[in-house]
Amino acid sequence: MKISVLTPSFNSGRYIRRAIESVLIQNYSNLEHIVVDGGSKDKTLSILQEYPTIKYISEKDSGQSDAMNKAFAMSSGDVIVYLNADDEFEPDAFMKVIQAFKEHSSADMVVGNLLYVTANERLLRIPSVKYHDALQYWLNLFPNNPVSYFYKRQVQEKIGPFPIHEHFSMDIWFLLKTYRKFKVIKIDALLGIYHSDGMNKTATANLGQNLHTAVKSHLRNDNPLMLLFFYFNFIKARLKL
Repeated sequence: MKISVLTPSFNSGRYIRRAIESVLIQNYSNLEHIVVDGGSKDKTLSILQEYPTIKYISEKDSGQSDAMNKAFAMSSGDVIVYLNADDEFEPDAFMKVIQAFKEHSSADMVVGNLLYVTANERLLRIPSVKYHDALQYWLNLFPNNPVSYFYKRQVQEKIGPFPIHEHFSMDIWFLLKTYRKFKVIKIDALLGIYHSDGMNKTATANLGQNLHTAVKSHLRNDNPLMLLFFYFNFIKARLKL
């Protein structure tokens, strides 16, 4: 199975080498790494030019979702994973995922564990693959970063492009659709590291409000019968604070 690693990038020169190297050290040869850059003005492009195996473009875009859609259109892999330019994979992550797909041939997505790293802490995140858990975003049980989940190409083909004008919650938008419509399995393996230095896009955004809005929008459009479940549990969680 061929893996497509897709990286949206913009002025990522501070850390994109770490992301690239984490792909290169994987014990897996059947892969491609595609970087879609938004027209960086820092050293990002000079770093990319050092790696002849990387396919990349650099042009103005409409943000991260637009870059992700472009990268997917350029890809040819059987399995898709998005690697943000400031994150990284754990060694042998690809082999563990491919083995899981081989053992569970009907699986559409494989979810693993994630290490969340800031300047002050290192936290192991163990996500759930239950749709009800992902809806309750405040439980923090949905996969927090795309470095921790891989999925078959058909999933994104059937769900469709990421919403271009949604820059903060396209991940949960995609996950909720996938959890509801496809077979998702969990493996007990650390797949990657989510770095947060306080300057990341998600670190500077009102993440809780963005998640809340995205989940409500998903339910209204895709599963309105679950709105009562969502509001009941949200209010119950708020009352416990």
